[in-house]
Amino acid sequence: MFSPPAEALRYDWLANQVSRLLAAPSGVGGIKIVDFSEVPSDVLPVVTGVFARLLYDVQFWMEPSKRTPFVFVCDEAHLYLPVRDDADAVERQALSSFERIAKEGRKYGVSLLVVSQRPSDVSRTILSQCNNFLVLRLTNDQDQSVVRRLMPDSLAGVLDGLPLLDTGEALLLGDAILLPARIRLRMPTIEPLSQTRNFWQEWGDSEPNVTALRATVETLRRQARSLPLVGPSNPS
Repeated sequence: MFSPPAEALRYDWLANQVSRLLAAPSGVGGIKIVDFSEVPSDVLPVVTGVFARLLYDVQFWMEPSKRTPFVFVCDEAHLYLPVRDDADAVERQALSSFERIAKEGRKYGVSLLVVSQRPSDVSRTILSQCNNFLVLRLTNDQDQSVVRRLMPDSLAGVLDGLPLLDTGEALLLGDAILLPARIRLRMPTIEPLSQTRNFWQEWGDSEPNVTALRATVETLRRQARSLPLVGPSNPS
């Protein structure tokens, strides 16, 4: 971001990057993961906002018959799609890109899939434009009230069981299903890295890895997870 490569100054660089982002790896559908985990939290909303605005503008100006529909899956959305009243001036400017997609994106083949453990911290404008909801266990009163406000009054009783849902259970509501349903999600064959650790056992049995701690401090200083390869020093 602060020291772009020389090829980024070429006239056709932007078109090539957008093509790489929108092109499917197999030619028929596909998923692209854009990792912003190393972007400092102070500028994360700006970076994600510019990224979303770029792809949306490409779709907006493209000939309708040649558009490639796609969906933004916004994981940990509360980090960069905050409630507008809680956002500062810079965050509001970045947030406006996603709010515009939520309100107008379907006309140009751009949709949002918002994922968050704290719906009360996510932009109200974006949540109000969502047509379907997959709600897992929620125990916080503020998060429950946000979901209730988005549902018709006739479905209020369905949400009473949110604090009682088991791990892997969810409520499915919206246009994609005729009636609200309580479903159980299949566990993935490859467990995600975000799986909850066994704290009680690891606290008692695990010892700190001094080598790993030193490497972690170095990545913290460099603000990059990958360290450069360092060869043997020259004694001369």
